Amino acid sequence: MEEKLILKKYTNRRLYDTEKSIYVTLDYVANIIREGRQIAVMDAKTNEDVTASILTQIVLEEARKKNFLLPDPLLYLIIQYGENVLSEFFEKYL
Repeated sequence: MEEKLILKKYTNRRLYDTEKSIYVTLDYVANIIREGRQIAVMDAKTNEDVTASILTQIVLEEARKKNFLLPDPLLYLIIQYGENVLSEFFEKYL
């Protein structure tokens, strides 16, 4: 099994592939994940793990391209009640 690909995220929102020594796009990262590779994204300045944030960006960008992710009423509930709604949903149904 391949090790996780380590990416560095810089303050200018650029992502850097530490294996290939190149800057990459969210599409590039999405394709790597589709190929079955795991990633870890570290903030270049603080070394904080920001993987979840990047994965969320990828999901939202894909939804934006297709102009659909979740129905409006559910999005309103998420904003209104915060993460409690999501965590309860995932605990119950996933």
